[in-house]
Amino acid sequence: MAYTPARGEIVHLQFDPASGQGMKGPHFGLVVSAKAFNSRGLAMICPISQGGAATARTYGTVVTLLGSGTDTQGAVHCHQLKSLDWRARKAKFKEAVPTVIIDDVSARLEAILFAPG
Repeated sequence: MAYTPARGEIVHLQFDPASGQGMKGPHFGLVVSAKAFNSRGLAMICPISQGGAATARTYGTVVTLLGSGTDTQGAVHCHQLKSLDWRARKAKFKEAVPTVIIDDVSARLEAILFAPG
């Protein structure tokens, strides 16, 4: 059976084409949408970077993987949530994150998407 990404999995995929402040090129990303949704070819993914994200850290929109036990290190950028065609972007499974990471990311996404005002 072919691979379908599931919530809480880190995948490696191509973020190009991208524009503006969006991440470009190949990166790891954290899948936040359910496998049932992803089975249709799109997935909601937050990119992961190993670089500086000082501004994002100031606003509390990143979740660190440091100390989580994952091989993948860096920061999950909740403020750059994207709907991506994971098949066309050739997503490859890397590993799953602990529940505490996906819970933290989900809480930050909820704050970004549903904050009053």
